[in-house]
Parts: sequence; C-alpha cells; structure tokens
Amino acid sequence: MDADAGSDTRSAGAPSTSDGGGIDPGSVGAPDPVDASTDYYPERLCYDGERVVERAPLGAGWAAVTTHRVLAYDPAADGRRFEAVDRPNVSDVRVDADGDRQLLGWGARAAVYGVAGLGGGAALQAMDLQSTLSVDASAGAAPVGSVLAVTDALAAALALLTTVLLVGGVALVVGALALLARYLRTRNPALVVDRFGDDPVRLSAPRGDGERAARALSAALER
Repeated sequence: MDADAGSDTRSAGAPSTSDGGGIDPGSVGAPDPVDASTDYYPERLCYDGERVVERAPLGAGWAAVTTHRVLAYDPAADGRRFEAVDRPNVSDVRVDADGDRQLLGWGARAAVYGVAGLGGGAALQAMDLQSTLSVDASAGAAPVGSVLAVTDALAAALALLTTVLLVGGVALVVGALALLARYLRTRNPALVVDRFGDDPVRLSAPRGDGERAARALSAALER
C-alpha cells in the first residue's frame, strides 16, 4: 500500500520528465507558491545530480542558485525567457537601476556625430560654394573646357557632400534619440548577474523582489 501511495503522489504532483532530457527525476517536485504562476520551476530545469540551493521570486518569474548554475526565468520577457550561467563564471549578483550604460554611450556618440554633420552641412549650404564654382559658359572670361569640367565636378561633389552631411546628421540624431529612449527603458530596477569575461545578464524585476533576490542569491553563492 505504501508503494501505491508513493506512485499516486508522484503522478499527481510531479511533471513528466519526458520533455526535459537530462533532468534528475529525484530532484523534481511540485511547484511551491513562489513558482506557481510560471510554466517552469527550478527543480524541473536541473540536470542529473544538480539540486536547487536557493531560489527567490523575481516579478512574474524566479531566480535560483543550484549546485552548478545560476538560473533565472521570466515568462514576461521580450527576448530570452530563461537564462543559465555556470557558477564559476558568476562574479556578482546585484540590483542596478542605472540602466545600460553602453546604450547611453552609443547614444551620446551618435548625437555628437549627428550634430557635427548637421552643422557641416548647414555651413556648406550657407556658403553656397556650388554657385561660386559654377561658371557661366557665355561669360566673356569663361575658362577653357578642361577647367570648366573640373569646376563643375567640384560643384557637384560639394552639393553631394552637403546632402550627405545633412541627411546623415538627421539620421544620427534620430538614432541617438532612439538609443536614449531605449536606455531610459532599461533604467527600471534590474537584477544583474555579472559574469567573468562576458556581458552581464540583466533581469527585470520589481525593486523589492530584486533586492531580496540579490541578497539571497549572493549568500547562496558564498556557501
């Protein structure tokens, strides 16, 4: 009777392992209230011999430290919903609300180049060098054909350069504004997993959840 009861309990509470190759059946258990709103929970994503050391809620998902990795799952993410980092590659877990500084740097450079391009194009347009170089062939002092061809080519090149500077400047300024808008979106509180030799993993999280998760995961990594 004990064997039957154990079998019934496993079939009612544990998910099938047929869709998670390499998952340790002994580590699979029923989701607790932390993970009840998600499709996955840490135990389901463990490899053979891997077990969960610590886990914490993270918005609509969760973050966890196992004996082998740091795991995070966010069902509401725009891009990747699941992240896994091997523990030896994790240098720190922290909360950051400053946003992605790389986006800010790119936006600043694009804005500088865009303003410079607009300024150069506007200056060339104001000087109207094309008209100065364009010589009326009917004038008494009209140059010979070879000189006229050179001046016409210079005038055309200046006209093209003016157009490129103005159009490129506008495009760069628009790109800078788009990067700034994206940077402002990343200023929401995020749990950041710093990695040796690679870009950090940023996970959006409410401020309270992020701070609690950072403390819990940092403590677990030190065990």
